[in-house]
Amino acid sequence: MIFCPEEKFVRNECISCGTCAEVCPSHAVKMHDGYPAFNSGLCIGCGHCGIFCPANAFKLEPLPVNAATPQQYMSLLEARRTIRIYSDKVPSEDEIDTLISVLSQSPTGVNKQGITVRVIRGSQAVGSLLKPVQKMLKILHFTGLLHLIGKITGMSDYIERLRGGEDMIFRGAPVVLFFHVPRGNPTGYADGVIAATAVMYHAVSMGMGTLWNGVAEKIYPYTGAWHTHATKGTRITAVLCIGYPELEPKWKAPSRIYTGTYHTS
Repeated sequence: MIFCPEEKFVRNECISCGTCAEVCPSHAVKMHDGYPAFNSGLCIGCGHCGIFCPANAFKLEPLPVNAATPQQYMSLLEARRTIRIYSDKVPSEDEIDTLISVLSQSPTGVNKQGITVRVIRGSQAVGSLLKPVQKMLKILHFTGLLHLIGKITGMSDYIERLRGGEDMIFRGAPVVLFFHVPRGNPTGYADGVIAATAVMYHAVSMGMGTLWNGVAEKIYPYTGAWHTHATKGTRITAVLCIGYPELEPKWKAPSRIYTGTYHTS
């Protein structure tokens, strides 16, 4: 539900400081006779007017006292590893609901671009996703195109193992999440990536492992059997494989290479 400041505002609690109007990014709040006036047509539901109000005139809940420290956050990042070997333990529906509940805090353009997550849970359900892919590979094999694709991409061995029935896409993950965003939104793809990233790190905090599945994301548009009526009018932005890892990492992974540049005037 989008935050509606006019409904939450308690006039008697207002100290007329004007902070709400100052921080509103869409200029939907203006001070009038010492009190805020709200333009619902401009409001994007971000809640800035409320979260920065020194008097809590919008009656919001307080922030957690023990926010994560920079070192705690870095420890979470260091704990994330790509998982390709999963245990037999299947995350429960309640655990999945808890996992994706983090999306209630995931930002989107003007806070109104809904994220749709399609959840495939259980080895049988995930395994069924492979059948249309293997059927497509069989057709390409008979036409000779599969051999050509393998040579061009350098993935002949990968493709042949997949065609032979090996799960080279989902790697036996017990849960697969497909992230969708509405079509036509300029920030849609980024919204979906941010949402999937939030879920990925929440999974780590819950003791699960993930695989960011770029292969499934790329072939999704060409795999009609994966599409559902519920995701009509949306576009895929990310696919995450999730489950409890069979093997636990014992040591800290080497740092990645990155470049930071600074420009001063």
